[in-house]
Parts: sequence; structure tokens; C-alpha cells
Amino acid sequence: MSQKMFSTQEIDEFVEAFRANGGRPAGKYTGATLLLLVTGAEADGTPHVSPLNFYADADRYFVYAVNPGVDEDPRWLHDLRANPQATIEVEGRRLQVTATEVHGEKRDEMYARQAARYPQFTELQAAVSRLIPVVELLPTGS
Repeated sequence: MSQKMFSTQEIDEFVEAFRANGGRPAGKYTGATLLLLVTGAEADGTPHVSPLNFYADADRYFVYAVNPGVDEDPRWLHDLRANPQATIEVEGRRLQVTATEVHGEKRDEMYARQAARYPQFTELQAAVSRLIPVVELLPTGS
């Protein structure tokens, strides 16, 4: 069973503050490169919302299935594998995206770019036996 890094209440509070701040992180997260990924439904039918660190490259966004200290992929990655169509909220915009998991050299390059910006990504990879997946989110234009 995977452990959660943040409680549901903490995530809800972050999401509320993010949206109230025009789609930008607030409080202790001010200045961080974070987006909201909206995927499949919760048991009550509400969308599953995940705050994620991202790397922007032209019109693409790369996100990292870190799940700190856990050797299981996070729920949002399972959602995207089942249905690659999702929504992101980033910098005050809501975008429809198609998700594609990247592999091989491209995965390694995009993870290295993120680790260069945030050295803790090197530590996060070293803490687990699985290769942390990288997902490209490409806006669909609608």
C-alpha cells in the first residue's frame, strides 16, 4: 500500500489556494513550477486532482511520477495509462492534454533536466528501485 506525502485536506487546501491565486502556487510553494493534473473520478464522482511539479518545453509539459519513497506508481499515472486524455491547470490557464509516457533516452534527458533544476529529484530516484516514469502532456488545442 502506498503512503501519501500530503493528507487529502492539505491537497484540497493547496488546490483552493492555487486556484484563488490565478493558477499559481501560493504560500510556501510560491515560485515553484507546479500545475494541477485532473484525471479520472474519485469514488464520489469528483475528478481526481494532483498537484505536480513540471518542466515546460515549448508547448509541452513534462511531469514526474515520483510518489516519494514508494515503489509504486502514483494513482494519477494509472489514470493516464487507462485514459490519456486529461486536463491541466497551469499559470491561470485550463488546458486539455493528451498524455504520453516517455521512455529511453528521452525519459532520461527530461528527468535529468528536472534534476538539474531541483536536485532532490536525484535523491527521489535513488530512494526507490523503480525507474520513475516521465509523462509528456501535450495540449490538444481545445
